[in-house]
Amino acid sequence: MPKRTRKPPVKPEKRLEWLHRIEKEGETLTHIAQADSFDIRTVRKHVELARLERDVQHARSEVLRAALEGHYHDLLETVRNIESQVSSESQVSLEKGVPLMLGLRQHMPRSPLWENLRKWNRTLTEIAELEAVIRDNLDREIKEDGRLNSIASQGAKGVIPAAVDVLVHQVKEWARGGEGLKIDMNIYIQKTREGLVIMRYGFSSFGEIEEKQVETIKGVLIDFESRLKGRSEYLEMERLFNKLGRLKASIWETITVILLRRIVPGRCKYCPL
Repeated sequence: MPKRTRKPPVKPEKRLEWLHRIEKEGETLTHIAQADSFDIRTVRKHVELARLERDVQHARSEVLRAALEGHYHDLLETVRNIESQVSSESQVSLEKGVPLMLGLRQHMPRSPLWENLRKWNRTLTEIAELEAVIRDNLDREIKEDGRLNSIASQGAKGVIPAAVDVLVHQVKEWARGGEGLKIDMNIYIQKTREGLVIMRYGFSSFGEIEEKQVETIKGVLIDFESRLKGRSEYLEMERLFNKLGRLKASIWETITVILLRRIVPGRCKYCPL
């Protein structure tokens, strides 16, 4: 009796070929076994194994795809958060301890976004510091002027802080190119009791005062507003807001490209791959 020859192991590519012939070309197990000189049980076993390997690979691909989609979604949400903070003229946290911010920086280490955000934060700090200086100077100068002191001493203690608030607001609005408030349009008077009124100038309330004191407060506001644009602090505030505007445009340009691509180039330590 002739010695039976043992066939070599069936390679993965061979069982994939059998699976293809069954599913795409309609061959039967019997036909493949006869054509390729294999036992039908061997063919059946390896076709089932090929199906299992394919299904496992497909499942892994779906899991990886979902992980990648989630990762890019998280990165794009971080970009949208930066966009929101810039839109509201807030400081943008660049702390390396924040995982998603770190991941975004690793994806785009050479992006101009990071230097622009550092300049953005520094400019906002300079604006806040300058605003504090302007506020202190105006408070001191209004008190030195003296016209509101008697009103404040009669119980309307919010008059001087309200005047300072509204003048600082004017400086910032004009420095950024806005119109600011108008004395003839934005002062509102509400009568409360005989001879008493509540005065508001835009957002700022001067509290309850005597009706005859309204013109005094208006006069102080008109005098100080007329000199605001000649102050060195105003010119510096204007320069800082111009710089902030240029930075905002550059940051938004970079962010818009990232959001429209819907994918962040590069890799980071949190990437699924």
